[in-house]
Amino acid sequence: MNIKVVKDLIELIKDTDVVELEWTPERIHIIRRSGPYEPPYSRPHDNDRTSVSLKEKHTVTVTSPLVGTFYRSPSPETPPYVKVGDRVAKNQVLCVIEAMKLMNEIESHVDGIVAAILKQDGERVGYGDQLFIVEEL
Repeated sequence: MNIKVVKDLIELIKDTDVVELEWTPERIHIIRRSGPYEPPYSRPHDNDRTSVSLKEKHTVTVTSPLVGTFYRSPSPETPPYVKVGDRVAKNQVLCVIEAMKLMNEIESHVDGIVAAILKQDGERVGYGDQLFIVEEL
């Protein structure tokens, strides 16, 4: 995996409800806390009466609906569909998965920003494998 992707993922989830992160060369497994998320806060000084609003980032994980080979672009000669930091629209193609010689387009479920790409080009994926994390707008 690309180290920049890992750093971006860590930065993205550091203030979320993630309680466990398992990393192997083939995949990243994330476990979230069940129940409502309570963001960390600092205790205000007794004479400080201002309140701070913390904005929680809502992310959506795009998973593989089938078994096949993950490709970031439609062909080796073309640029990838998306990169980390790209703004995407609902139903926009993020990648393709080749299964039985058919190219299956995988689309975003929401309008958002690509926060992480969890698979490498040409990597085998299984049903339910996490492919992308999209920060919902």
